[in-house]
This record gives sequence, C-alpha cells and structure tokens, in this order.
Amino acid sequence: MAKETKKKKSRFLIKIYLFILFIAGIVLGFSYLSANKANLTAIDVDLDNNLVTALTSNGIEQENVVSQFVKEVKISGVLCNEYYKTIKLPDNKKPENFEPIFKTIARNFKIDLSKTKYKDGSIQYSFYDKKRTYSVVTLTSK
Repeated sequence: MAKETKKKKSRFLIKIYLFILFIAGIVLGFSYLSANKANLTAIDVDLDNNLVTALTSNGIEQENVVSQFVKEVKISGVLCNEYYKTIKLPDNKKPENFEPIFKTIARNFKIDLSKTKYKDGSIQYSFYDKKRTYSVVTLTSK
C-alpha cells in the first residue's frame, strides 16, 4: 500500500514538473517574439536623427528639403516606418560628397547602403537590411 501511494505522489510531481516546464517554454517563446518585434523598430528614429544631423552639419538647411515623408509598413505583424527625403543641394555641394558620410552611418547601424544614379544627375541612397528599407535619401543638384 505504501509503494502505491509513493508511485502516485511521484507521478503527480512529474506532471507538475512537466506543466511548469511547458509554461516556462511558452513564456520564453513570447519574450523572444516581442524582442524580435522591438528589433525591427529600434533603428527607425535613431537612423533618421543621424541622417538629419549629418545633412545639417554639412550645409543642408530646411529650405533645401524638397519633400519628406514617412511611410508606415507592416513587417511580420509589426508597424515600421520608412523615411523618405528629397533634397536639392546648394550650388557648392555635390551628391557624391555625401557618400562617405552615408557609408559611415550605415556601418554604425550595421545595415546596408545602396546607391542609384539617375539620368537627371540625382543620386538616391537607400539604407536597408534583408528585412526592410529604413530610409531613402535622394540628392539632386537641380
């Protein structure tokens, strides 16, 4: 009789232990998902602030900004921002002069930078990674 009671108690303890492990797994899974979502939006504002600082410190003023807007995109169920800027450069500035600055910013944020030249002489720089585009800056001299 005593052996049977011990077996029941040990089975009950094993069930409780497995239940606790199951709950812990669920909690860890949700924390991983929320951390992944936070990583998608962590760069947005900081990158845009760094770009604005770099542009203003190199002689770009508000009157040089032709257009700027923010596009909201849903990626993996998370709402993210993409920043777009079109800037008309002053006569003494060339679009190519900003490339080293943009490369440094991209390297600091551990993202990629692409450069597209257009026939009208404008150059578009895109800051992106494999998941999304963060910011697009178009520099025109006209």
